[in-house]
Amino acid sequence: MNKNKIRVFEGFAGYGGGHFALDRLKKMYPKFEFEVVAYSEIDKYASELYDLNHKTINNTNIKNYPDITKIDPTEKDFPDFDLFMGGFPCQPFSTAGMQKGEDDPYGRGTLFHHIMRICAVKKPKYILLENVKGILSKKFDSTRNLMMDMLRNIGYVHNKNDKSESPLAMAVLNSKDYGIPQNRERVWMFAKLGGLPKNFSMTPPIKRNNLRLRDFLDPLDRVPKNLYLTDDQIRHLKEKHHIDSFLVDEPLCFDVYNKKIKKDGYSITLTMPEHNSIRVVEAHKDKEVVRKMSVTEQFRLMGLEGLENNGKDVDIIFGNQSYTQLSKRAGNGWDVNVVTILLEFIFKQLGIL
Repeated sequence: MNKNKIRVFEGFAGYGGGHFALDRLKKMYPKFEFEVVAYSEIDKYASELYDLNHKTINNTNIKNYPDITKIDPTEKDFPDFDLFMGGFPCQPFSTAGMQKGEDDPYGRGTLFHHIMRICAVKKPKYILLENVKGILSKKFDSTRNLMMDMLRNIGYVHNKNDKSESPLAMAVLNSKDYGIPQNRERVWMFAKLGGLPKNFSMTPPIKRNNLRLRDFLDPLDRVPKNLYLTDDQIRHLKEKHHIDSFLVDEPLCFDVYNKKIKKDGYSITLTMPEHNSIRVVEAHKDKEVVRKMSVTEQFRLMGLEGLENNGKDVDIIFGNQSYTQLSKRAGNGWDVNVVTILLEFIFKQLGIL
């Protein structure tokens, strides 16, 4: 076995945003070696999408441990790993959710306890976690302090008696600062067994470009016709949200929730379909055209290309899943572009790349 190969466990995996990012790093740095030894995803549609897109070196499905609360890390067959990565459920901390935190009635706010429970046994060298910005609010101080204490107690500091040492480096990164025109803020957290290096940073240099939402939309002949609003629906939208006109000079995002057309060329945050308030306003000289965002557009805003014949390599397969299911995956997923940049930045500091 290659001693330098990083073995990965991907928790709350979704479509495998972390795996996609590691694949990209491998293309950028051919000597970089990794293997996802197992993953955990309880949603059957998400795990189906994961299995479609990620395989073992023998081209078989990677082992899924669907319910993370039922994982016994002492089991003989449960694999060792060097990196735990996962975006534990954000609904308990999201402004779009109930903000119950650890008191979430569905138990989602306590799922990081299971991350700690598994890592206490397996002692991976590295832990990468992600959540919504809401987890940083004062309301969840006790949650973050508990996370810190757990990490400190299981060895993710230089000296567990030194309460001034933080075991967890954190940063809020926004997709729009790293080349994707989506205003998507997420908290990224990283811990290292034995403690983080001095002056360790979680904030890669900003990499803005001039790309706008228009550059991430499908060719007009590839947009499914059923996504377009009728004239009556557009009229109703204008009346309800007091919009004077949907005539625009370039395709823009209409933010239904805040009742405004975003003129800055960015999309608002992709979310679950039940919270989705994004509409695309197309640019036509004499006609107001408004529609929902296509599946391929949503995934493109998450750093993945799923449309053939547009000059780019297709890097995600959708299978036969419905618009609603695929939109759920996109809204809940990791921006692969951001994760790739962040992992490259972290691994370079640790001497892995």
